[in-house]
Amino acid sequence: MPDQPPASGVVVGICVLDYHQPAATAKCIQSLLEREPATSRILWLENDAQASLPQLEAVLAEAPFPWVWLDPTQDPLPGPGVVGVVAIPENLGYAGGNNLGLRFLSHHSVPWSWVLNNDTLLLQGNSSCLVDAALARPEVGLWGTAITSDLYRPYFGGVISAKDYRPHRCEDLAELERHPRAFVSGCSLFLSSALATELGFIPDDYFLYFEDPAFSMEVKQHGLGLSGLDTVRIWHHESLSSGMRSPLMTFYNCRNRWIFIARYFPQALTRQRLRRWLRFQALFFRGKFWQMRLEWLGYRDFCQGAAGRTTRVFSRSSRA
Repeated sequence: MPDQPPASGVVVGICVLDYHQPAATAKCIQSLLEREPATSRILWLENDAQASLPQLEAVLAEAPFPWVWLDPTQDPLPGPGVVGVVAIPENLGYAGGNNLGLRFLSHHSVPWSWVLNNDTLLLQGNSSCLVDAALARPEVGLWGTAITSDLYRPYFGGVISAKDYRPHRCEDLAELERHPRAFVSGCSLFLSSALATELGFIPDDYFLYFEDPAFSMEVKQHGLGLSGLDTVRIWHHESLSSGMRSPLMTFYNCRNRWIFIARYFPQALTRQRLRRWLRFQALFFRGKFWQMRLEWLGYRDFCQGAAGRTTRVFSRSSRA
């Protein structure tokens, strides 16, 4: 566990992954710069930059903070208060994009890493609070923060239900620490860079959704626990990039749920396969035929061993 900053003096690296939402990302980063100490460095990780570059450059030209283009294969850390912008040509998904930043921070011996959604604003506290908490409790490997929104009560992560292995929000720190299927939300997760490296970084074969339960399970299997810090609070615009209840969200949640069950709870597969027919029946009587199709495609892809980014094209628009 890190106990002192490296020679560079940098203590925390913050990964903020953007996908075609540069205005929201700029607001997120500005909120960080207003609260973060000079020992923090912020990485703007731009997924699918080959398509979003004109829009990205337009927002950066008006950004209220200094920034530099960053080549993670050869460039040093940006200076204090300067945002490092990494243009990732293709869309690597949540884990792939953030892992690029995590590897960069590990390479430069930055002791701590904070992965933060781009559709968030830092409202209270900062990474120094997380560092102090982590140093005080070395048995905890992964930390969350209080996440607020216009839709939900403050929460830290979730709990995977034993009934259907779907995630439900976790609002109680005691439950987060003690429940065997609890996880820290990928919206805001904090850990040592050394641990991220040792674990092989965030599992990247999900592409979108269920990476945070999977990563939390990897931390637990490593013999470390989970916790959260109520004194660090962020506001979250739910599902800005993927769309709330969109076909895209539905497909990846379904397919990746099966991958997660098979990897961490294989004994539950038979019962869950039987339950899927009850699920289809319920969707049929509710007239959710589009959802039945997506859930069937997700299950079929799982059975065929498909993982990562799908070649299918799904809408990001919300469905009722």
